[in-house]
Amino acid sequence: MNHLLERLKSRTRIFLLRLVRELKKSSHNMPAVRESKSLLTREIKIPVFASFFITVVLVYLMLFIVFGSTWRSMIATAVFVAVNAAMFVVQIKNKEKSIIKDNDAVVLMSFLFITAVLICQLSKEYSSPFITPVAAFSLMGAILLSQRIGVLYAISLSLIVAFLNDTRFDIFFVMLCNSVAVITNISNIRKRSDFINSGMKVSVVNILIITMFYLFNAYGVFQFKYDLIYGVLNGAIVVVLLLVLMPLFEKLFSRTTNIKLIELSDFNNPLLKRLMLEAHGTYHHSIMTADIAERAANAVNENSLLARIGAYYHDIGKLNNPQYFIENQTLGHNPHDTLTPEMSRLILISHVKDGASLARKSNIDNEIINIIEQHHGTTFMNSFYHRALEQGTNVNIEDFRYQGPKPQTKVAAIVMMSDSCEAACRSIEEPTAVRIKDMVEKIINNKFIDGQFSECPITLKDLEVIRNIIISTIVGIYHARIEYK
Repeated sequence: MNHLLERLKSRTRIFLLRLVRELKKSSHNMPAVRESKSLLTREIKIPVFASFFITVVLVYLMLFIVFGSTWRSMIATAVFVAVNAAMFVVQIKNKEKSIIKDNDAVVLMSFLFITAVLICQLSKEYSSPFITPVAAFSLMGAILLSQRIGVLYAISLSLIVAFLNDTRFDIFFVMLCNSVAVITNISNIRKRSDFINSGMKVSVVNILIITMFYLFNAYGVFQFKYDLIYGVLNGAIVVVLLLVLMPLFEKLFSRTTNIKLIELSDFNNPLLKRLMLEAHGTYHHSIMTADIAERAANAVNENSLLARIGAYYHDIGKLNNPQYFIENQTLGHNPHDTLTPEMSRLILISHVKDGASLARKSNIDNEIINIIEQHHGTTFMNSFYHRALEQGTNVNIEDFRYQGPKPQTKVAAIVMMSDSCEAACRSIEEPTAVRIKDMVEKIINNKFIDGQFSECPITLKDLEVIRNIIISTIVGIYHARIEYK
């Protein structure tokens, strides 16, 4: 026994030394923290290795306290924790590589799991195991991280609850079934009131599974009634936890969920309302762009809701100087006629930075801000550059490019193409199907040749599908107008 403890201490020292080295390395490369006086808008930066190590150690210690300190229990607990950890590591490294690159996601994943295990223990000590809200944490993992992570939570937490309660299979089966029942339907969760439906589903599944075990003579009549009550209460607790914790985790860990996107689509949002009142042309252009981007994203199996909302907000930076953008100008009056090309260039470039700044001040999610910053990439302002050359000015061609970054995701690239194509096709005097097709193909080809898609995982097949969707959507819009006239 003493030899085993000495080995455990030695292993712990090695882990701690490695942790210190990792902390020193990561302190030089840590992403910038958003400046904010509010704790809820600060990004939490903990190295990936540290998050993993802390999670494994804390889960081991929590289970160690329950299972006892005999050498058999220590080894069994270590094996159990190691198997669960390996399951997560293998799945994340092979299927969810983006999570490893997202510091907030790793911290959230660890925090959620530790909290869930703690609640599992409290349920065992002070109540019935059937009241343990495994489904709540599985659903939060699925919505905030990914559906695969949610399933991993469901399996792992169901096993933990079962082992904490004398390895009872009925408890494992109930927890797993109610978790899977709510995870498989996350695409339909679009508003917070949908959590009530999830809670009701948990209660119904619990009733059915507990009744099944009763019919198999697993419980007596009194135990059956007792378990049914707690099974129904489980659904209510799931709803309460989701309503309380989801908004907190969305804010604290910078997660953009479909629920949050639906809330951002409300045109009573101050930024969208300002756009409608102060820059009506930009507002209308954003609505058209959103329709095109949503259809294109849906065609290539990307988040169409994110594409729509990103398009709504992509040009909010024009609110600072709406009259300098052509869609807001009155007929025959263009303020750029009296400005130098260099000044016009600065005004156009500034709307990207201004948009990101306005979004941050309004606590818009990072994924939307990324689309705002990337929707022009490093594209070239051809007309102002040639005006500068005509005036004989000594100019640097790179000064007439947007400052980027280039699109980093497919959704950002889709918004870029939808934005440019909608604006260009709007300027066609007689928008026939052939002219629209030629214009869209020209714009997308030019952006591809210019390397605007070099930093995002978009394929040639994706570009072909997106091009066809943009053409058909814009043709449909103008065809409807022609028929109406």
